[in-house]
Amino acid sequence: MDKQLLLMTGIALAVVLPIVIVILHDIDRKDKRKDNFGASLSTKKNKNRTLFRIYSVLNDFPPAQTYMKRIRRRYEILYPGEERETAIQTVKTTLVTWLTCLLAAGFVYLRKPNFNNFWVGIILIYVIHNEIIGFMIHRTETRLLEDMVIFLSEVRHNYHVNRMVDDSIRNAMEGLGYEMKVHAGKLYEILVSNNLREEIAKYNAATHNKYLKMFLSLCVGVLEYSDKKVHGQFLFTANIENLKREINMELLKRKKLSFLFSGVTFVTIAAIVPIDAIKQFGISMMPELDTFYNGKPGIILVTTTLITTLAVYVLNNYLKETNQFLPKEYRYLKRLEKVKVIKRALDNYTEKHYGKTILLRDTLKQMGETISPRQLLLRRMITSMLAFILSLLLVFYIHQNSRILILTRVPDLSSEFMVMNQSQQEMVKETIRSKVNAYKDMGDLTKEKILQELDGEKTFYNTRLNESIAERILDRVIQYRQEYLKWYELILCFGIAFIAFYIPYWMVLFKKKILQMSMEDEVNQFHSIIYMSMYIDHITVKDLLEELELFA
Repeated sequence: MDKQLLLMTGIALAVVLPIVIVILHDIDRKDKRKDNFGASLSTKKNKNRTLFRIYSVLNDFPPAQTYMKRIRRRYEILYPGEERETAIQTVKTTLVTWLTCLLAAGFVYLRKPNFNNFWVGIILIYVIHNEIIGFMIHRTETRLLEDMVIFLSEVRHNYHVNRMVDDSIRNAMEGLGYEMKVHAGKLYEILVSNNLREEIAKYNAATHNKYLKMFLSLCVGVLEYSDKKVHGQFLFTANIENLKREINMELLKRKKLSFLFSGVTFVTIAAIVPIDAIKQFGISMMPELDTFYNGKPGIILVTTTLITTLAVYVLNNYLKETNQFLPKEYRYLKRLEKVKVIKRALDNYTEKHYGKTILLRDTLKQMGETISPRQLLLRRMITSMLAFILSLLLVFYIHQNSRILILTRVPDLSSEFMVMNQSQQEMVKETIRSKVNAYKDMGDLTKEKILQELDGEKTFYNTRLNESIAERILDRVIQYRQEYLKWYELILCFGIAFIAFYIPYWMVLFKKKILQMSMEDEVNQFHSIIYMSMYIDHITVKDLLEELELFA
């Protein structure tokens, strides 16, 4: 393996992915807003002003606008009502993602453009994009939960002192992180608002943090119905302790998942990054492997490895992400669903399989999915069609690549040519290449015709040698003409499309299985809510169900 390949592999494995973590931790250290003074505050304001300008510029381009909107929706939950901070965090995540993806994929592919590095680069872009966005969002969510524990402790202490919920929240805001301070400010504004119920409904619709919703419900209960003592302590403070216990359990669960899945992504992707380097190393050690790696078996092996790696990564992500806070819009499916031809096909299918459609609708509703059965069917059709097209293109690529190899490369000659020196062997190879290019489109071709032409050119005077060369030329011409789409390959493409048609449905079943695994934790949280609500005098069945819905 030469130095360039070693350098590429080393950087791809030891620098590209770890550098993402370094960048994110650096951002994590710098983006916490505290009460700073002097030059540091001025520098931060200037930096945020620059980021906001970049956001405004990117937001004018439709592709970037659509991309940033998806990220922005995640941050709007964490920074309610803070338009500027949401925009800054969105553009910061966008720039880090784009820069890292371009560096990683560009380095891998541009160092040596080929089939392997092209698809490795695409997978790297997808993986790094998901990892950066997921890390930055989860980091902020975890920091919010940690600050919320501190906030609840301060509220509990202040409530013991003044017995005022709103004043306790206002006094507890000092020293909090920026995210929690924003939410605490919103909670205080709601509690002192004249339209309490309307503001509560708006906050619950905009915020997906169930612990903040539960805390707001406890505060509203004290404001409307006052507090009382249970077992020698105030019910409000006891419920705050129970809520803190639930948050600590959630933090412990997040840290446990983070620990269990730490390094899984790196190990998964590390299997495909050095594919081209391993290929070059194998060829350098054993030149006979050139035919394998650059031929049909090599392409099929690499394709299978890439697909398997991507599938493992996606499944691991689903295992790691047990909570889906944001409903998806599926705008492109909604638009396609309105096309007349597609609409007619969907109508026919749903009418013939009405019972299955109803069962699937109930399953999707239980999972909290916003996609409808018709849209899921449309997605399955699109997935199947894309799988058929990609598999067909792969078959065409394999045949075209094989034709190019037949025309341009001649494998090592057999033992009968070993008596020749290196220059003579190269002359034989060049003769084979030129004759194959000349005869590949000729109609009737026989060994005698090739041999007759070789004897006439008198490049080689050995009759036996000319016969061997003629045999090789004829074999390669026959191989060249056999490289076309065959009927069984077309059937294989249809088979792949048939399997791909069921993949979205299998993913729904997989998600359902994961949610069933996490239902035990949800039931335990329901028990905690019931325990917190059992001593409230005014509680009704409807109120209890509404509280349980916050944690569902």
